[in-house]
Amino acid sequence: MKSISAYWALGVGLLSVTAQVITYYVRFGELNTISPFSDYLFFFLSGALGGSILIFFLNRAASAATRWIVLGAFLIACPIALTMMIGGGLFGPLGVLILPQIPWVLFTWLGSLAGRFTSRG
Repeated sequence: MKSISAYWALGVGLLSVTAQVITYYVRFGELNTISPFSDYLFFFLSGALGGSILIFFLNRAASAATRWIVLGAFLIACPIALTMMIGGGLFGPLGVLILPQIPWVLFTWLGSLAGRFTSRG
């Protein structure tokens, strides 16, 4: 199968920033204009790291069906990871970077295992 480029991780990073902006707007009814640029930079880096995890597992997938299962598992973990990204801010920049990776790694790994199991049968 064709390998997926690592540049797609940047897209996941941009989507995580967009999700954070939308979440803030839905919650408070206005855009967050007082937040420093570094907050959005950490959201982007965290999303890009999550995208790297996704790409790693997608490139290990043996079939197209397995890739879809891995992608689905990653998408299921996204709301949990985004919530942990917001909550991780209580622990500082490392909390924003590290905490969201836990559900992304766990769910994507389980999706990878499920994909391997279904492709065998």
